[in-house]
Amino acid sequence: MFQNQSKRRRVPGRGMNRRQFLALTAVTPLLPVLGRADVAKEPDVVIVGAGAAGIAAAHVLRDAGVSFVLVEAGSEVGGRARTDTSTFGVPFDLGAHWVSVPDARPARSPYYTLGRESDYRFYEARDEYRIFTHQEEASDSEANDLWAAYDAVRTSIGRAGDRGRDVSAASAVVDNGPWQNTAEFIMGPWSMAKDLDRFSCADWWNSETQNDWFCGEGFGTLVADHLGDMPVALETKVSRIRWGGSGVTVETNRGSIRARAVIVTVSTGVLAAEGIAFDPALSADKQEAFHKISMGDYNHIALQFSADIFDMGEDGYVLHQVDASREAMGTLTNASGTGLAYCDVGGSFARDLEQAGEDAAIDFALETLRGMIGSDVDRKFVKGAVTGWRGDAAFRGAYASAEPGAYPLRRVLRERVGDRVYFAGEACHESMWATVSGADGSGAETAREVVRAIG
Repeated sequence: MFQNQSKRRRVPGRGMNRRQFLALTAVTPLLPVLGRADVAKEPDVVIVGAGAAGIAAAHVLRDAGVSFVLVEAGSEVGGRARTDTSTFGVPFDLGAHWVSVPDARPARSPYYTLGRESDYRFYEARDEYRIFTHQEEASDSEANDLWAAYDAVRTSIGRAGDRGRDVSAASAVVDNGPWQNTAEFIMGPWSMAKDLDRFSCADWWNSETQNDWFCGEGFGTLVADHLGDMPVALETKVSRIRWGGSGVTVETNRGSIRARAVIVTVSTGVLAAEGIAFDPALSADKQEAFHKISMGDYNHIALQFSADIFDMGEDGYVLHQVDASREAMGTLTNASGTGLAYCDVGGSFARDLEQAGEDAAIDFALETLRGMIGSDVDRKFVKGAVTGWRGDAAFRGAYASAEPGAYPLRRVLRERVGDRVYFAGEACHESMWATVSGADGSGAETAREVVRAIG
């Protein structure tokens, strides 16, 4: 995903047999999940969401001997880290694809450890680029101009962040010539899932530098594997959390669950849209945090080709010079040698293109590639598919960052409510937000906090 000093940093399964709980009465008697261990009918803790944060929380609670129920509104686990193998016949990561590993402390990324210890093909990402002007492949001098403009943008934002300026990234940069729009695309939509005027310099600065790795079988495969044999109630949507009395009551489409505490791991997009109601209502500053640590827009336009039309081997990057329209994409070529190209769009253009529909997105990507690669694009094109995270009611966007002036709300977002309602997820991590590793770290730390609180 993205980072304050790396060029890239990303965030959205592997299918699994449907397992679910059935509600027998109005309060809690949930049946055991087929093929999994029995689940307590009145657990100590309910975990809402079976993405990376929910899975991490479940591991901590189980190890501590705390009973829990893990519920998931969708039909699959993984959240925004899911690998699809049916669309193209090869692994296609619908969301998170780059396994972000902290430079200083790789062990903070459990998925780095899982990947290295697995039988999957797990390897470090290359840093190879082909860059195109409006007419042709860029010369070495033009490519150097792009990276100089990018370095200037990054330095300006970093300088403001280092000074604690909680202002928009757009306000910190100056024009550095013909590659400025491209540099801003790399820094904003391609990395942050937002245009420069939508995220805070202070928030960006206070994030960890990370390196990127790939799992040939898909990042979502690692996440689903990490669930292991733990029970999960799929297609169990939480509509309301009552926390006014002792403990909590979590209302779902399959009945209500009584517990001592709840860990909510759904996205800030869902919380801001009031996808889950809280009774009593949460404080104004908590609700503001849901809105201001807001979701960005980032989608894959995945194109399958029958040959390596980019002539870069596997996992190269292609960029084009961005004009005044700001209609841009960054392409990961021949991902893990599968023939898939991830033509990625972000920010306001991604939102507009998602609204325009799948055909419009694929047409845009193909036309952009034709201008760079030529007629091989059409001769070798097999099929395409497009993600749409903003329109997915289970997520309402790609990944979260603080809007200008909202950096202090990250702390508010993480705070528990009434010693029984806890929040976790990538948006809640102090320094690895917008990464699956951050979601995992947040889920684990929050679960440890719950263990301490309930004894």
